[in-house]
Amino acid sequence: MATQASNEELQKQLNALRDDFSGLTKTLKDMSSAYAEQGQARVKDAADRVQQQARDSYGRVQSEVEAHPMSSLAIAFGVGLVLGKILDR
Repeated sequence: MATQASNEELQKQLNALRDDFSGLTKTLKDMSSAYAEQGQARVKDAADRVQQQARDSYGRVQSEVEAHPMSSLAIAFGVGLVLGKILDR
């Protein structure tokens, strides 16, 4: 009788432990999923900011080129000449 009762008690404790592990696994899964979603949101926000900065910079460069076409042409020629000499080696 005593072993029957202790076996049943042991079975109840194992079931409780199994339920606890199941709950812990679910909690960890939920936490990691939330953390991944936050990371994705941060990366998307950063990418959006960089994209907007690139658009703004492109617009400023385009305005400068339109305002000073000859100077821009001379600068582009100089940069091309320097890069050509560097890459020629």
